[in-house]
Amino acid sequence: MDVTTRKPATVGDILQYEYLEPTGLRINDLAVMLNVHRNTISALVNNNRKLTIDIAFRLAKAFETSVEFWLNLQKNVDIWEVQNNPRLMADISHVVTLKTFLEQPESHP
Repeated sequence: MDVTTRKPATVGDILQYEYLEPTGLRINDLAVMLNVHRNTISALVNNNRKLTIDIAFRLAKAFETSVEFWLNLQKNVDIWEVQNNPRLMADISHVVTLKTFLEQPESHP
């Protein structure tokens, strides 16, 4: 598994630096555009909330991008966070494959 040292850009980073700042939009403006509460957008822009599929659809429509663009940003961050969490990776290392599990007669009825 390749582990990158630099965290990928988050949805919040892209919104802030590629859309809000260059256009002068504010969080309130984006919330109105997306027809969601201001707190939803604020949490997303400030990286305190993960992207949901419905917000990805709204962002895609508002900025004339694909839903996949937004979902891929979130997916890349999610994968990076798991790969860079030693405790979680240690726990995952104890996962047993289906083949191994089925070969152990005492592990199932």
